[in-house]
Amino acid sequence: MTDIEEPKGWWARQSSGTKGLLGVAGVCCIGIILIVLIGGILSPDSNTSGNSTTNISKTSYSTPAVAAESESDYKASCKSISFKELEKNPDGHSGERVKYTGEVVQIMENYGVSSIRMDVGSNFGDTIYVSYPGTTSAVEGSTITVYGVVDGSYTYTSQAGWEISLPKVTAKYIVVGT
Repeated sequence: MTDIEEPKGWWARQSSGTKGLLGVAGVCCIGIILIVLIGGILSPDSNTSGNSTTNISKTSYSTPAVAAESESDYKASCKSISFKELEKNPDGHSGERVKYTGEVVQIMENYGVSSIRMDVGSNFGDTIYVSYPGTTSAVEGSTITVYGVVDGSYTYTSQAGWEISLPKVTAKYIVVGT
């Protein structure tokens, strides 16, 4: 045989049965890839819910007005929970409206958010962490009253390397000098 008559390459050396089997396998692989792609496109991601919604402009649809809760009503709805009870199970009190009065131990304000550690009891270490979406005139040593919602616990690493967990309150109102 001459070079022209001799089949060249791997594909040419395969029998027709092998070529058929490889063709079917290739088509199946392409089919699976298409199914995965279509499934990925059609399935909702973590930012969407399973419910389909339609964007309705405010001019064509209006909801009944809900009266905003007044500051005094909000403050009146806040209850006192002892520090010992809150410290024992901060996650169990999540979502509860609370009121605490105490001394600011540390306060930091960044990007319009106040992070406050405050002592709320007569014992050293009766400290809660307060997050407030705003700024306040309070400084270290100020006495403040915080009205807000328990948000579980807040854990951070101290400068000494210790992990510290404090009950966390997300404040809606802070009154300085009370």
